[in-house]
Amino acid sequence: MIGILNKMKEDFYVQKKDGSTKGSYQGSFTGTVIIVSDIKADIQEGDVIIRTLPNGNYDRYYITEVVCYSQSLGGIPAHYQVKFTKSPPSQQLERSVQNINIHGTQSVQIGDHNIQHITNTFNELIQKIDSSSASETEKQQAKSLLNQFLTHPLVVSILGSAAGATIGLLKL
Repeated sequence: MIGILNKMKEDFYVQKKDGSTKGSYQGSFTGTVIIVSDIKADIQEGDVIIRTLPNGNYDRYYITEVVCYSQSLGGIPAHYQVKFTKSPPSQQLERSVQNINIHGTQSVQIGDHNIQHITNTFNELIQKIDSSSASETEKQQAKSLLNQFLTHPLVVSILGSAAGATIGLLKL
């Protein structure tokens, strides 16, 4: 088997995560694994192997696992077995952390501190408008202006769900 793989060696380069290129190295492309006999090759998970095809195009192999066999075993020389995928790996999803804060029996906060803070701030503003000594007309006018502000597309894009939650607090 090794004799066949040695005859099937092809040149390739390794593109590192930082964009630099290493090589040229030789390897046997077997379909699901690339066998690299150069034990000093700079190959790591996350790198990209670039092989030039006979027509001048390039084949890209996105490395998912590198296993190093650093010692000869039963006539098989030291080598790397490189597993890959032909499509770029998808970006890892960010983990979402749900925060729950309890402050006494009356105050429970679930979610993003910033959205909750913004909502609380607007809630206090609405309460202060309602409890002010201004006339009902002035109070309604102030709430209407606040509603216009919170429904403006730019404000909605910045505040997101906090704007919607605050609009629900306005009783126009």
